[in-house]
Amino acid sequence: MLSRLFPFILLCTLLLAGCAPVTQNQMAAKGSTPLTAKQIFALVSGNTLYMEAMSFNAHMYFQPDGSITARAESITGDDTDKGGWDINGENQLCLKFKVWYYGEMRCYAVYPDTGTNNYALFQNSGALAYNAKSLTGDSAHLYKPPKSPQKNTYLRESLATGQTSPTPVPPSPPQQSAEPPQKATYLRESLAAGQDVSSQQDPGVSTSPVQSEEAMPVATDEEMEHTVKSMAKNCPGCNLAKSDLRQADLIGANLKGAYLQGADLSRANLRRANLEDANLKGATLLNSNLPGANLKGADLTDADLSGANLIKADLTGAKTENMILNNALLEGVRGLK
Repeated sequence: MLSRLFPFILLCTLLLAGCAPVTQNQMAAKGSTPLTAKQIFALVSGNTLYMEAMSFNAHMYFQPDGSITARAESITGDDTDKGGWDINGENQLCLKFKVWYYGEMRCYAVYPDTGTNNYALFQNSGALAYNAKSLTGDSAHLYKPPKSPQKNTYLRESLATGQTSPTPVPPSPPQQSAEPPQKATYLRESLAAGQDVSSQQDPGVSTSPVQSEEAMPVATDEEMEHTVKSMAKNCPGCNLAKSDLRQADLIGANLKGAYLQGADLSRANLRRANLEDANLKGATLLNSNLPGANLKGADLTDADLSGANLIKADLTGAKTENMILNNALLEGVRGLK
């Protein structure tokens, strides 16, 4: 049961790392720039990263051969998984597990916290995925050498011919795939061989474990909808345009500066939520609950808040052109023109 639930729990919590969300802009303001492919390789190859999110911690050991072994500690208990790692042509660390993330590959830009051995890993959306601490070697003792394959001995043919000693049946040759391999830009093998990846235009076909892991089932629409709703509880600056957030429990959510254009937040509970500077242009908020919400500077152009509860909400500096407020509760609203 845990192996079924954990990928979902992990995916839900990836963007909820830390009590005080960090953004790429904040890291840049501190003088931090993303690691290059060579720097990422030097950081992880043969070493461990201790990853932290709001309700999820995990040790991940990056074996030099491109495989990865991980053990997570979540609110539901411990779980382990294996997979592969690589570095793509955009200087991102890529992870692909057998079970976690539904077997899908995830890639992250890696920002160092200057003067420490801590790092922040960001998704393409700019959302923080992990806070990470670098540990030397296999510090959590995750690696286990693969067992030698057993040779099966089959006796039917030997017995049929009257032989007294068994004759092992040779294994069948592996079948070759009719599909041509896809080319992808992954740099781990080149870096391990000491090649200069900065001049590579087409490294050719990747044999990385990240690409060769067996495909896993993708998440259902229902699972993904639930994931987005969980993610939105703490996702400042995230791109959630046109997301289905109907009836989402977002009490006190931090969506400052989030891109929610065209999103459906009908009947969502956004009590005391921080939507400052959020883009809600054309969003649907029918009968949504927004008492005490911070909507300072938000773009509510063409947004439909019919029947919404905006009691004591703060709309100071918000763009409200063509905003619809039919039957909305507006007692104590601040900044509404």
